[in-house]
This record gives sequence, C-alpha cells and structure tokens, in this order.
Amino acid sequence: MSAKPIAKPVSMTASTPASQARIVVAAVIGNLLEFFDFTVYSFFALTIAKLFFPSHDPVVSTLLALSAFAIGFVARPVGGFILGHYADRRGRRAALTLTIMLMALGSALIGLAPTYATIGVAAPVLIVFARLLQGFAQGGEFGAATATLLETGSAKGRGFRASWQLASQGAAALLGSGMAALLNYHLTSGQLLDWGWRVPFLAGVLIMPVGVYLRRHIVEEAPAAKTERPAIEPVLVRKWFLTVFAIMGMTVATYVLMYYIPTYSIQYLKLSPKLSMLVSIGAAAVSLTLCPVWGALSDRMQRRKPLTIIGRVMLIALLYPAFWLMNQFPVLPVVVSLIVLLMIFYTMGSAPAYAMMPENFPKHVRAGYLASAYAVAVSVFGGTAQLVVAWLIRVTGNTMAPAWYMIGCVIVSLIAVTMLEETGGRELT
Repeated sequence: MSAKPIAKPVSMTASTPASQARIVVAAVIGNLLEFFDFTVYSFFALTIAKLFFPSHDPVVSTLLALSAFAIGFVARPVGGFILGHYADRRGRRAALTLTIMLMALGSALIGLAPTYATIGVAAPVLIVFARLLQGFAQGGEFGAATATLLETGSAKGRGFRASWQLASQGAAALLGSGMAALLNYHLTSGQLLDWGWRVPFLAGVLIMPVGVYLRRHIVEEAPAAKTERPAIEPVLVRKWFLTVFAIMGMTVATYVLMYYIPTYSIQYLKLSPKLSMLVSIGAAAVSLTLCPVWGALSDRMQRRKPLTIIGRVMLIALLYPAFWLMNQFPVLPVVVSLIVLLMIFYTMGSAPAYAMMPENFPKHVRAGYLASAYAVAVSVFGGTAQLVVAWLIRVTGNTMAPAWYMIGCVIVSLIAVTMLEETGGRELT
C-alpha cells in the first residue's frame, strides 16, 4: 500500500483546464523568450553586423554577425547535459527558474552593449559572451519544459500539450517580427541604427519577471521513483542518437524558413526590409496556429508517426519547387504563399514528434536525455543553418542552396523518426 501524497495547493498532475493552462504557459514562456530574441536578432542581423562586426565587404560583415548568432549554440550541449541532469535530480521547477533568468541576462547584455565604434573589439566579444550565456541556458530549458508538459495531466492530451513548445516558437517569432516591423515602419534608418534595434532585446527582458513568477508558483512535482536501472543503457543511447537526427532536419528548416528568410528576401529576392518581415510573420502565424492542431490530432489518432512522416515527406517534395518559384517570381504574395505552404507541412512533421521523442525516454532520465539530444541537434545543425546556407550561396553562387541543404537534412530526419518507437496512447514510464 503506497503512502498518501502530501496535500498541495496545485499538483503537477492537476487536470483542470485552468491549472493545465497555467502550467503550459509557465513551461513554454522560456522557449518564447529564446525565440523572441532569435527572431529580432535575425531581423536586425544586418544592423548588428554594421555596428559590431564592421567590414569593407557587407557580405563578410553579415557572415560575422551570423557567426555570433551561431556561436551561442556551442554552449547548448553543455547546458543540455548539466541542466538536463539538474532537472531530473532537483526537479523541473528549479531548472526552469534558473534557465529563464540566465536567458534574460543574455538579452539585457545584447540590448545594452556598446558598439564597436565605442569600445572596439570588446563590443563583439560582449555579444558573443551574451550568446554563449543564452545558449547554455536554452540547452537545459527545452528538456525540463517539455518533460513538464508531457508529465502534466492524462495521456490523452500529451501531444497537444507538447506541441505548445513548437507553437511558442511561432508566437515568439510573430511577436518579434511584429515588433521589428513596427520599428521599421515608425523609425527612420538613422534611428534604427542608433537605438531602435535595441528596443526588442530590452523588451524581451521584461518577460523574465513574469516567467520567474509563474515557474516558482508551479508546485514541485513528486520526485521520480528511485530505480536500480542505470542512467546509461544501450537502448537509451540508441534512442538518444535517433532523437538527435530526428530533430536535425526540422531544426534546420526552423532557422531557415522562419529566421533566415528575412535576410534571404532582402539580399537575393530584393524585397524591401519592411516587406521581408511580412514573410516571417506569415511563417510564424502558421506555426502558432497549426502546431496545436497537429498535436491534438495525433492524440485523437493515438499515433504520432503517420502525421510526422507525411509532413516530412511533403516538405522534402516541396522545398525545391518553392524556392525555384520564389526566385522566378520574387514578389511578396508569391513568397509569402510559398513559405506558408512549406510551414503547413513543416508543422505537421514536427508537432507530433515533440511528444513522441520525449515519450521514448523514462521519467527518471527524460529531461536529461531530451535536453542533451535537442541541444546537440540544434547546436550542430540548427544554430549553424543560417551561416551554412549563407556560405553555400556565396561559394556556389546558387540561390537554391538553402533548398538543397534543407532537403538533405530532412531526409536524414525522416529516416531517424521512422526508427523511433510509436508512443501515441501509451502510458508514460
């Protein structure tokens, strides 16, 4: 006969709509802060390049700015292993509170950093340090937050709840691109270069107190049951590698279709900066609205794989034609329509997998394995995606390079996801 649990105001397994919603918001708010920062960094990459990475060649300057963006991902695996293990040992709430505070500090450093003209080489060093700090925090954020979403409530809604991790990326991109668009419409080029670009980073810091409050008021879940099973088992290591490659293609698609596309639209499709932001807004809106739909549908089907596989196959089939049409008809309605089409199948192939991947790991190691796998995949493939495709275009002179790169990565991801266990409708272990 098991001992009675200690009474608490709100349980992590509470199933009322209000408690479920509160935990979902608290779990995804850190992810929202991260991707809000990434969105505005992508939109203002050319401005940051001028101010912090000056060069006689504007393409080289842009590459340096994107390198600083990518270098934050170097710290992700470290954060994934350390903070993911911390979440399994000390609890989800402790890890989630720590990660959002570190990410907000990184945002503040970027928003307040003096430029190269003011302090010389120390300026880009400060930007790089801020990105490393954010990367370390986000390395542990994903695993703890997704485990929280998965372990809250019944099995019937796990796909829907987990899908909000991906939907929050769309919300952040929508918020970030909307703010960037407003600044571009209402400020002059000189004002944007002088101080306007700092506004979104400093505004992002304001999310931190809200996130800390919400996360501290998630009552700590019961500790995981003690087990004699070792944390490192061959079957778990195999699933870890499969998870890395399952994430690979989709994280590349995320950073190209949502975050690199404004720069691509300006440099190669010759859209104005104001119009290019509308492309990203369209992509973000699809992610926000459709991810919960696909997650809920996978719950109803009690299967994750069919939607995941169909979505990825369709994305592979459509990438080349879409980029070819964008280059042939570089006008806003065509570009937005094609990006929206790609995002429909991107979300179908990704949202159900956000539940399936962590469901493949037992609770006592779930946050650690998921955080480290996600961190490695995003660091090696996602965080470098913008830099890689920009470099490929420069080296080959072919503006179709982003499509080819995404196709290759998504094919690998498709193979990996077919090798993971189907987990829809199963009880968590």
